[in-house]
Amino acid sequence: MEFNIDKVTQRVISKYPERALDISKSFEERKIKAKTRMMMKLNRYQANGTLPSCIERINIVGGWYGNIIIPLIDKFLKYKKINFYEIDDTALSIAQNIYFPERHDITWILADATKLEFNGNDKLTINTSCEHMMPLNIQKGYVALQSNDYGDVEEHLNCVNSPEELIKQYELEKVWFSDTKNYKNYNRFIVIGRK
Repeated sequence: MEFNIDKVTQRVISKYPERALDISKSFEERKIKAKTRMMMKLNRYQANGTLPSCIERINIVGGWYGNIIIPLIDKFLKYKKINFYEIDDTALSIAQNIYFPERHDITWILADATKLEFNGNDKLTINTSCEHMMPLNIQKGYVALQSNDYGDVEEHLNCVNSPEELIKQYELEKVWFSDTKNYKNYNRFIVIGRK
């Protein structure tokens, strides 16, 4: 799936010029490729019955502007509802009111997701920015995680050094996929499994 600065994004930047750099970062090729790889893997697990054929609810944690992750979920997964958790109220407002104003299947939640509990065997929790927060309190459910070892970034307060370390942080009972992708300055990790 290819993403470009579209008319909606132009409108976002016009309304929030101070967010222009941040929004442009959400379109970075490496971030899009990593999210796409995760969604393609989840699609395979849904096709082979590892994941339910229609997921009751997907929890997106730290979804930023939603401009990349939501279209990818729509393309690759069958589901009923999304709960979108974001701690940045401006990012949440942009996602809800500009990028996806007509999405009645999405519940928009301004919250620090690390202070919440996630539970439910039929739920999938996706966090593609684990390095930005302490581990989530997931009691039961399917999990798809991304993190990295790029500790030189100030906002990266919880980097890990391997997929195994990420698995240990989340105390996963089953792991179906774990992978490392090497970039010039850091490694990005993907883990898919369940609690």
